[in-house]
Amino acid sequence: MPRPPSQRGLQAFRHTMLTGSVTGAAAVLGRTQPAISRLLKELEADAGFALFERVKGRLVPTPEGRLFFDELQRAFAGFERIASVAAEIRQGRRGTLRIGAMPAAAASFLPRVVQRFSAAFPRTAVALRVLPSIEVARLVQTQDCDLGVVEGALSPPGLAAERRYAIGCAVLMPAGHRLARRRRLGLRDLEGEDFVTLSPRGSSIGAQLEVLLARAGLEWRTRIETNLTHIASALVLEGAGIGVADLLTAEAHVARGGIARPLAEPVSLEIRLVRPAVSPPPATLQAFIQFCDEAIGTGIDEA
Repeated sequence: MPRPPSQRGLQAFRHTMLTGSVTGAAAVLGRTQPAISRLLKELEADAGFALFERVKGRLVPTPEGRLFFDELQRAFAGFERIASVAAEIRQGRRGTLRIGAMPAAAASFLPRVVQRFSAAFPRTAVALRVLPSIEVARLVQTQDCDLGVVEGALSPPGLAAERRYAIGCAVLMPAGHRLARRRRLGLRDLEGEDFVTLSPRGSSIGAQLEVLLARAGLEWRTRIETNLTHIASALVLEGAGIGVADLLTAEAHVARGGIARPLAEPVSLEIRLVRPAVSPPPATLQAFIQFCDEAIGTGIDEA
């Protein structure tokens, strides 16, 4: 029966892979090259397969060696997480709340939520990662994030949906635009305007607008296309045209000196808060979700 690999052998193998040579591993670990070579041979004997082959005088990992290294990296990531938790406990912190968020959320309501949470829980750190929704969902599935803020009906296996928000949309304009006199705007009101359009392939709002325009037989004069609402807002403020975005982005747009008016059409941004389904949310996570409820309960006034 094969012996379990030794910790020293695993370290020697890992650093040989990371540095690309036995010499590099020896320098990192403070050992001699013969000692590293011996540890690698012992590890191969314990594993039951070759980790490297020598090609033109260089060690090249075998396919089995690469697979073994991938698994080893995942294991060491877990060890490093344990070391991080130990450091948090030493520093008197209660831990870190790990949030993954899509860009639209990170650029609109989440900074307010994080600030309020940090004020209420000063001994709990917040780690915020901003990624596309599908990547956020994967992090929550693997429990590398405690909460995910994702777009649409995305709900892969292993996730529990805590909240679903359907947020209406508004027309974004630069200061002084002629349409600012209107209280609400429909699609036909926007004909003839230069547009900063949200991509129908990269934005659910853009996809909804494309369908509504086709049904109404309308076409917009697109000057610039983007898939991010906060970029659309910035371009509108620069005078590139007008645009449509969710009410949260519209609120930030107004705060930066722009104008927003509610869109009369049934276009909305759906946001879900998802968490790992394996256990109920702790009190800190419940509080963070409550702050999200409060932040998203805002909108654009029609007056």
